[in-house]
Parts: sequence; structure tokens; C-alpha cells
Amino acid sequence: MSLDTDNVGAKADGHRADETAPAARPGRRRKLVLIGMAAALGVVAVGGVTAASMAKHVTITVDGQDRQVTTLAGSVAGALDSAGLSAGEHDVLAPAAATAISDGSHIALDRGRQLTVSINGTTQQLWTTADTVDEALLQLGQDPASLALSADRSREIPLTGLDLIATTMHTVSIADGATAAVTVQSGGITVGDVLNTQGIAIGPNDVVDPAITTPVTDGTAITITRIAVTTSTDTVDVAPTDQNVDDPNLNKGTTQVAVAGTPGKQQVVTQVTTTNGAETGRQEISRTTLVEATPNQVHVGSKSTLDWQGSRVFFHDTEFGVNWDGMAFCESTNNPKAVNNPSGYLSTYGLFQFDLPTWASVGGSGNPLDASPEEQLMRAKLLYQSRGLEPWLCGYAASGPPAG
Repeated sequence: MSLDTDNVGAKADGHRADETAPAARPGRRRKLVLIGMAAALGVVAVGGVTAASMAKHVTITVDGQDRQVTTLAGSVAGALDSAGLSAGEHDVLAPAAATAISDGSHIALDRGRQLTVSINGTTQQLWTTADTVDEALLQLGQDPASLALSADRSREIPLTGLDLIATTMHTVSIADGATAAVTVQSGGITVGDVLNTQGIAIGPNDVVDPAITTPVTDGTAITITRIAVTTSTDTVDVAPTDQNVDDPNLNKGTTQVAVAGTPGKQQVVTQVTTTNGAETGRQEISRTTLVEATPNQVHVGSKSTLDWQGSRVFFHDTEFGVNWDGMAFCESTNNPKAVNNPSGYLSTYGLFQFDLPTWASVGGSGNPLDASPEEQLMRAKLLYQSRGLEPWLCGYAASGPPAG
């Protein structure tokens, strides 16, 4: 009997000679899948650990404000890009863009702002990284406290830029009208600028010294003279005038109101000028009659009170204790037309024998002969009041009894 070597062989390896090995049994496939997934997860885990170890935590300070950024970049420029930032031409970046960074690095970015500044009329344009007006002026070497500014010192300068006007502050005094002078700080360049900054308005008639176009310096004293011109309208009474009528029944030298008049009314427009509140001028502009006044009817006596005895006249007057008729009798025998031409002396005239210079000294005009007896007596009394009886040689006769 022969051996089935094939079967022997088959038995020997535990398989039938005609059997073929399966591609994979169900249990074996599950193992293969699990092993493959484990291998893949192992690769991912290794890659994740590598990425985490490469990440950097960086602080970026932009215009003083901190930002925390996580980045895989290796340079300053890359970190800025990760944060959505970039450095412009006028910005200041520290460290430089190409500088390598590490975890915990600090980057500072100060962005540039365009500032147009005019100082006392001189204008310059510049770029600055200052955040505020105050900081920008300090960078320019200016003391902000000594300047009057068109923007507040603490105002932030926007990225779009800012126009700034600055003038040097001056200490000046202002005397406005009748008020006492006050000292102020002002950045005005001229007197007019100072008044404007102080809110002081100037009227059309006011006077400013020095003139408003005058440049100011420390210690400039400004004086404002307030001149006001106004008009006033008033209604005033107008007194009636006298309408004289000779009355031969009244003694000469006496008057009598026969019919009283009535006052009228006028509207008067007056221009009044005041200087620092005090009236300094008044001028009548117009006068309009509203109601006409009616005159007083005055009777003037024409009846002589003199005592004529031929060519001689007597007054019967002893005013001041003087016998005027007695003195006239001694001087001229009571003749108002008497003339005396003494040799070597001035001629004398009239009742009281005035020479012409003496007559003129008491207000007389022309020759005493041409004056009425009443006027001659009146001027004799004026002379007596100033010189007594001294001018008359017949002064002794003034104390005698009345003549005539």
C-alpha cells in the first residue's frame, strides 16, 4: 500500500492538502483596521505636539494699548500679520520687522499722525507718534502751558491728522471804561485779538489805546474809552413873551401886565454824548413848536414923574441918603442940558456934570446931554455906589434939604 505524501504533508501542517488559506477571516480584518487607525492616530498626535510647541504668545502694544497674539510666525513682521496689523512709512516699530521672536516677545507699534501746527503765525507740517496735542508740543520743544491753543491740550491726535494753531501767552492789563484795570493772560497777537479772546466788544464810537492792530507784548496796557452818543426827545414849556404898549396913564418906569399870556409847548430833540458813563456833551438837534405861546400884554408907563419947573428938573429922590436934587442944584442948577468948560480941565455936562470918561465908566454912551434926566440920575447913583461923593465938588450939597 502507498503513502499519500500529499495528505501526509497536509496533515503534517494541519491542513488538508487540497485546502487554500483564506484572504482574511472576519476577526483578522478587525484587528488590521484597528492597527491601521492606531498608527494614523499616532501620526496625528505627533504632529499636534509639534505645532503646539512651535506656537508663540506675543504681546503687541499699539499706541499704548496691549494686544495678546498667538502666532506660529518667527518674526516681528509675521506676528503683526497674524494680528492683522502692518507698520506704515511714518510708524515707529520696535523691534524691527525682520527681528526673530520667541514665546513671550513684546512688540511696540506707534502709528504716525500728520500734524500741521502754526505757532505765532509760522506754520510747519510734520509726522508725529504723539497721541495727544500736549505730547506733540513737548516733542517740538514747546511748553504747552505757555501757549494758547486752538485744541485742548489733552485732545487725542486722530490717525487722519490735525491742524493746530498756537500763540504765545502774554500778560496784559485791560481798563474797560470806568472800571478798574484787570490783568489777563491771552494768546492774542494784536490788541484786537486780545479783546476778542476776552469777549470784549468795541462800539463804533469807542476809542482803544493802543490801536487794535498793535502787537501785544508782556505788560501791554490796553485802555478802552467808552463813548456813547444818544438822542433824547422832550416836550418843554415855552414862556410867553411880553408885548409892550405905551401907557401915558402910568408913571414912567412902571409896567403893568394887562393881559397874561399863555405858555406854548415845543418838542426838543437833543444829542447827548457820554464818556465812560459821564455826560460830556449836549447839543440841541431840532426844536418843533407844538403849541404857540400867546404874549403878555404889558403896559409901559410913559407918564413922567419928574417935576419940571421951566428948564429945571427935580426928582424929589433921597435914595442912599443923598439929596440928589440939592447936589444937582449945586452942580447945574438942576439943568439937564448944562455945560461947563473950565480952563485946564475936561468939560462937564448935564445935571451932575459928568466928564465924558467918567460917564463912560458907569456905562453911559455918547454925551450926558443927550440922555434923559432919569438916565443921568441912574448913572449918578452908579458912580456914587462905586466912589461915594468924592467925584463931585458939590458933594457937600448932597446932605442939604431937597431943592425946588
